Amino acid sequence: MLLHDKGLRLVAVLSFWSLLFSPLAAAAPSANASSTAATSGKSSGSSTPSTTAPASSSSSPSANATSSAASASSSASVPFPIAPPLKPGQLPNSFPSNPNVTDPNANFSSEWQDDFRVTLGLPNITFPLSGNFAGNLPNGPMLLHPDLSISQNPKSLTNMLDIFWIDQPVGSGYSTADSDGYAKDEDDVAADFLGFLTNLVKVFPSLSTRPLFLAGEDYAGVFIPYIAQALLAAPSPPVVLKKIAIGNGPFSGFSVGPHLGTVSILESFPQLIKFDQNVFQAFQSKSHLCDFDVNVTYPQENALPSFPPQPKLSSIWSTVSGKQAEVVGLLDRRAPPTAKRQSASVSNTLDPFYGCSLFDEMVDYAANFSFPWTPGTFDMYDVPNVVQPPVVIDGEVYFNSQQVRTGLHAPFSKNWTSVSAYPFGSTTNFCTAPFRCAPATFFNDLISSASAKGVEIVLYAGSNNAVANHHTLELLIQNATFGGTRGFTRKPATPWQDDNAQTAGVVHQERGLLYALFDNVGGLTPFSAPNAAYVFYRDFVVNANATGSLTTTSSNKPAVLGGEDAARADDQPRVASALTLAQSTVLAPPATLAAWESFLATAAPAGPTSAATSGAAAGARARGWGVLLGVLGVYMWAW
Repeated sequence: MLLHDKGLRLVAVLSFWSLLFSPLAAAAPSANASSTAATSGKSSGSSTPSTTAPASSSSSPSANATSSAASASSSASVPFPIAPPLKPGQLPNSFPSNPNVTDPNANFSSEWQDDFRVTLGLPNITFPLSGNFAGNLPNGPMLLHPDLSISQNPKSLTNMLDIFWIDQPVGSGYSTADSDGYAKDEDDVAADFLGFLTNLVKVFPSLSTRPLFLAGEDYAGVFIPYIAQALLAAPSPPVVLKKIAIGNGPFSGFSVGPHLGTVSILESFPQLIKFDQNVFQAFQSKSHLCDFDVNVTYPQENALPSFPPQPKLSSIWSTVSGKQAEVVGLLDRRAPPTAKRQSASVSNTLDPFYGCSLFDEMVDYAANFSFPWTPGTFDMYDVPNVVQPPVVIDGEVYFNSQQVRTGLHAPFSKNWTSVSAYPFGSTTNFCTAPFRCAPATFFNDLISSASAKGVEIVLYAGSNNAVANHHTLELLIQNATFGGTRGFTRKPATPWQDDNAQTAGVVHQERGLLYALFDNVGGLTPFSAPNAAYVFYRDFVVNANATGSLTTTSSNKPAVLGGEDAARADDQPRVASALTLAQSTVLAPPATLAAWESFLATAAPAGPTSAATSGAAAGARARGWGVLLGVLGVYMWAW
C-alpha cells in the first residue's frame, strides 16, 4: 500500500480496485496528513507496515521527469517469491514487506509519517505531480499506456478528493504475508481492512473524524459490502463512514446473474444471434422454463424469487485471456468447464446439455454461428468490443521495475501482481458456504444498517456489461426493503448528462440509495467513459446532485427532479448499432435495427403494475430476469 500526497493517498492498482477517499480539506494538509503507510495484512497474526510513503504536497516535476518507457521495461524485477514454502503445500512467505523497515512490530503513530517519504523520481513521468504516485489507474493522475508510457489524467479523482488505493486482499499488489497470513474468506478480508483503518488513523489522527467514502468497481463489489458491513457493526469504528459507491458490482455471481440476464443481453445485442427472431424467441421460451421471467412493480409489491446456481458449460470460462483468466481461475473457485459443440438449431425447450445455463448457450451460439465472434472472443465485460487480440495493459512490468520499487520503498520479497495467487488462503481452501458468500445474501441487512446510520449507498452499472448485467442489479434493488418500502417507488428513467451536455445514462435516488446506468459503457467505467465517470463522481458521489430524486409538483402530485424519459428507462433495450473490431467497425444496417426494435415492441408482454404507478413509472416488462436474494452460490465479477 502506498501513501501519497495531499496528505492522503494510498496508491496501488488492482484488477478489482477498492479505494477510500475523503473530500479535500479546505486548508493545506497538516502534519497529520503528509506521509507514511500502515496495513492490516496479517503476518503471524500481527499488523505490519506495508511499504512506502509520500513526498510533500507541493507540485514538482523535477523529481518525476526521469525516464522513458524503455527504462521501466528494462529494469530488473525480483523473482516471486524469494522465501520458499517451508513444507510441501505451504503457501509462500513474502514477509517482512521491506528490509528497510527497522522494526516491523513497532506501534503505529504520527512519528511514522516521515519514515517512508518518497524522494526519488518515478520513470516515464514528464509532467508535474503534487507528490509521487505508484500508478493509480485509471482514475488517478497517471494513465499507463500499453507501451508503458504515462500521460497525465485530466479527469483524475484526485482533483477533488484525498484518495487511498488499497492492495487487497493480502497478496495483491505489493501487500505481503507470511505463510499463515492470507485471508481465508471475505470476512477475513473485512477484518484485515478494519485493521488497516485502525492503523491508518494512528498515523494520521485527523482522518478519524473526516468523512470517509468507500468505493470500488468490479470484484470490489464483493469486498466492499463485507467491509462496510463490518464497519457498520463495529461498536467503535476507527473512521466515520459517509458513503459507499460500487460500480459494476458482482453481487450475484457467474452462475446465476448472467443466465437471468441472457434475454435482456440479446435484446440489446442481437448481433450475437444474427438478428434471428426465432432464436431470440427460443431463448425467451428457455428463460420462461427456468422461471427466469419475473415481473417488477414500483414499488415492489411481492418479494422476487431466488435461483440456484447453474453449472459452467461454455468454453468461454476457460478461454478468457490474460488477467481475466487469472480472475476466473482464482476468484470464481470453480472447475474448468466442459466444452460442447453446438448445433445451429436452437429449440424452444431446454437443451439437455446446457439446461438453464442460458448465458453459456448464448455465448457458444455466437462463437459458432455469428460473425465476428469466434471461440474465445466474447468480451463478457463489454459485449460490442470484439477487438482481437485484446488490448492488455500489464502494470506488472512497470511496478516491478527496479526504479519504481526503489522510489516507492516497495517490497523486494515479492513481485507486484494485480491478482493474488492465494486470495483465500490456499489453492484448495474454497468458500465452504457458497450461499453465504455472495453479498446479495445480506444486501437487505446491509442497506438497512447503512440507512439507520445515515450512510448513503451509490450503485451504478454499464449497459454493455454482460456478466455484471445492470438488470440483475436493478432487480436486487427492487427486492430490498429500505426506508420502510420495498424497492424504488418509481422506475429509473431520469437522464443525466456529462459536462459536454451529452446524455450519459439514467439516474434515480430514493431514501438514501442512488442507482445510475451508464449507457454504452462496459466494465471499468473510469477507463471506458472518463468524462462521464468524472462528472458522476463529482456530482453524485462527492456532492449531492438531486437529479433523479423524488419531489412534488405545485399541484402536490409526485414527480422526479430532472423529469422522466420512458424511452431511456433502465429496462429499455440499448440496441447496439455497431461492433468494434481491431481495424474496423461493423455497423448494422438502419433497416435491420428498425426491424429489430419493432420486433421487440411485441416480443415481450408488459408485466403487471401497481395502481400507484403510471407513465414512466409503469411496471417493467417480463424480460427473463430474476433477483438473487436468499440463496446464492456464486461469485459475480467483472474485469
